[in-house]
Amino acid sequence: MFGQYKRNIDDKKRLALPSKLRDDLGSKIYLTVGLEGIVEIRSEKEFNKFVEVLNQQNSFDTNARFVRRFWLSNTQEIELDNQGRFVVPKQFLDKAAIQKEAIFVASGNLVELWGSEKFDQYCQNFNDSDISSAAQKILERSGK
Repeated sequence: MFGQYKRNIDDKKRLALPSKLRDDLGSKIYLTVGLEGIVEIRSEKEFNKFVEVLNQQNSFDTNARFVRRFWLSNTQEIELDNQGRFVVPKQFLDKAAIQKEAIFVASGNLVELWGSEKFDQYCQNFNDSDISSAAQKILERSGK
């Protein structure tokens, strides 16, 4: 998945999932508190893969328990209505700083949900050389 999609949140705290994303995510989605003050949205298939990776970690490892506990206890399963809308629970509105407008940022196998103002501020912190430097580091780690 790729692209950015801005949507207004209604008075009932609902957002409409863009149809292009809905086609990939399906009618059941999983919202998870993510890093960097975002909400991660996964399809059921991707969420199950995510849980499988977490469950494969050693339960005697403190870090593994911490990470599994953090992510899974901060996840909610959400059913979309007939119009592709869903109520955004308060904890996720607060985490992503969503007030009136949100932005869905498609990022490969998941979608990030941000408050529009927060995402704009995040993007202002970077320039082309920052992106180039980050890309170079990723390529070096992958051996390419």
